[in-house]
Parts: sequence; structure tokens; C-alpha cells
Amino acid sequence: MVATRNEEWGDKLKSIQVSFGAVLGPQDSWLLMRGIKSLAARMEIQQRNAEVIASWLSEQPEVKKVYYPGLPSHPGRDLHFRQASGPGAVISFELANAEGTRSFLRSVTLPLLAPSLGGVESILSYPSAMSHAFVPPEERLARGVTDSLVRLSVGLEDPEDMIADFHQALRKG
Repeated sequence: MVATRNEEWGDKLKSIQVSFGAVLGPQDSWLLMRGIKSLAARMEIQQRNAEVIASWLSEQPEVKKVYYPGLPSHPGRDLHFRQASGPGAVISFELANAEGTRSFLRSVTLPLLAPSLGGVESILSYPSAMSHAFVPPEERLARGVTDSLVRLSVGLEDPEDMIADFHQALRKG
């Protein structure tokens, strides 16, 4: 699928897309069209949920740092809201240490633990062991990917259920 306001660019992009075979099949296209219809409503709920969870995380003594542009304390908040209409549904946070982080990840029960982000269900990602596992440690650290960093893609679940699960998992660490 190609979307552009410029017909000339559209023709060029379509030609490249067809040449490289990056064309969705009929079923994938139908699923995409079906999902697009409710995307705005889902994002509104997920962003609201993320704001509640990020705020709660920022108040927990076991949490060293929360990275979420929906928080007033986020250093990139102004820039973010000049470029986006909402805070998004992905929260990154660091726990006090790597062992506490691993204990937390073993103890949570609601979110999936997976390297992907952006589903209707909440997904936790542990970048240093997943997406950045093969990046040399010194390069990971230079990019802010510590062994204590966790990413949460917030889904449609009740945020209070997620908070209760996180609360019990943090207390175990």
C-alpha cells in the first residue's frame, strides 16, 4: 500500500514496491483495512492506560527512572508534543539493578514477554537480552540500553490490573 499526495512520487514508490515484491497479500490487506478502522480508538485507550501506568511507576522506590513523554518530568516532552498528538503507549523504565529486573520479569503474570511492541495486549520487552542481545555491551550502554531497562508496550487491559501485577512483581525483587 502506498499513500502520498504527490502522484509522481506515488508512481515511483509503487514501481519500487512491485519490483521488490513488498506487496501485501489479499488476507493481509483485508486485516490491515479492518484494523485501521479502530486504530484511533485503540490508541486513545492505550495512551490513557500508559499515562496511568507510567505515573504509578514513577512513584515506586524500586524504579530508578521512567522514560515516557506523557510525564511532565520527561526531558523531551515539549519536542514530543510538537511532533505528536499524544504521548504514545510505550514506556521504558529502569529498575534499581539487573538482578531485580530479572526477578521482576520472572514474576509478572499479565503482560507477554516478547521482543515485539504494539499489540492490543501489553507486552514487556527486555532489550539487553532480546532486541540488543548481540550488540556489544559497551555500545548498548552508550545508547542507554542497560541490563536494568525494560520496555512496556501498553495494551487495552485495565491499567489497575497491570499495576497490581507490577506491584507484586516489584515487591518480590
